[in-house]
Amino acid sequence: MKSSEVRPRNPRGEGGKLRADILNAAAGLIEDSGTPEAVTLRAVARRVGISAPSIYAHFPDRDAILLALIEQAFAELAEAVNAAIAEESDPVARLRLGCQAYLRFARERPQPYRIMFQEAHPASDLAPDGSENLGTEAFAILVDCIGQCAATGRSSSTDPFADAAAVWVAMHGYALLNAGLPDFPWPAPEAMFDRIVLRLAGVSAP
Repeated sequence: MKSSEVRPRNPRGEGGKLRADILNAAAGLIEDSGTPEAVTLRAVARRVGISAPSIYAHFPDRDAILLALIEQAFAELAEAVNAAIAEESDPVARLRLGCQAYLRFARERPQPYRIMFQEAHPASDLAPDGSENLGTEAFAILVDCIGQCAATGRSSSTDPFADAAAVWVAMHGYALLNAGLPDFPWPAPEAMFDRIVLRLAGVSAP
């Protein structure tokens, strides 16, 4: 929609569509500019074709829009990882496929991935008990994969949670470095995967 066009009012009961349009507009601004700083209420409203005050029925401020984008990206990441491992029963293969799906998401969805970790999360991203809830679903899958490897004697891990945290840190660092330095003579992806995932997960053999 061109910025000069006025968006027609949604029929009653379809306010959810406007919420989705607002998020799509914010994501588009980030995609076009390469930075979350491009997301302002005025810019989002202009892109959707509404007045800025119309946003308040769905989001109280800019931070709420960014938080919703972050939550959406984490949900999409968890969905991608779950889909990758759904048909696999071997624990090491599940670990491989899940981590490969994570790195593929980072490579193919660079802007959502960037705001997931590089945008300061507003205080409202905390659960009622004070624990941060973003990213826990995807991380729980990783913990479970390593735990299953250990339970079947395929991994020497004695603390799947701590080892999963180490794997996550390594994958995140690799994803950012690989995106930022594409011309660096990186080792073959399979060799890098064995080093940053299997070794940290305590898996001694493929």
